[in-house]
Amino acid sequence: MKKVLTALSLGLVSFAAFAAEHGGEHAPDMHALWKNFGFRVLVFVLLVVILVKLAKKPLLDFLDKRTADIEKAIKDAQDATANAKAELAEYEIKMKGFEKDLETMKENSMKAAEAEKAMILEDAAKQADKLKSFAESLIDSELKRAKVQLKKDAVMAAIAAAEAKIGKELDADRQKKILDDYIRKIEVAG
Repeated sequence: MKKVLTALSLGLVSFAAFAAEHGGEHAPDMHALWKNFGFRVLVFVLLVVILVKLAKKPLLDFLDKRTADIEKAIKDAQDATANAKAELAEYEIKMKGFEKDLETMKENSMKAAEAEKAMILEDAAKQADKLKSFAESLIDSELKRAKVQLKKDAVMAAIAAAEAKIGKELDADRQKKILDDYIRKIEVAG
């Protein structure tokens, strides 16, 4: 309402200034000017009253709703900021936990790798011992076989030499008996 009165008083002041400026013989009819001015003021006041009556409630409702929407948006933004800060703090805590877990996993994997290395080395040593034992037994077996073959060859050479010396041929039974006797003698000697 103060705004309406202010507008009216400004209008009167400007009208008075206009009338004073155009005074004298060419001055318009003051009565017509006041009447015209009064009509304009009346139309303006009626327009303001109609606008206030018609637009006051929707305008106030709109402004109240807009204020409520803005306050809600501010509250939502504050809530979102608080939630974001809480989530950020939670993620930072989780990241620290992940870093600790990662360090623990790294240490565990290093321990496991060391244990695996020790187990592999131990297994390799066992395999080497087995191979060494196998090789030794193979060598012993081959040595025994070679000794037997050597003894057989020596007996056969002795038989051949004896046959040549005796000049007669021995039969198979006799050769087997001589061979067995000779092998026993060599085994006792060896």
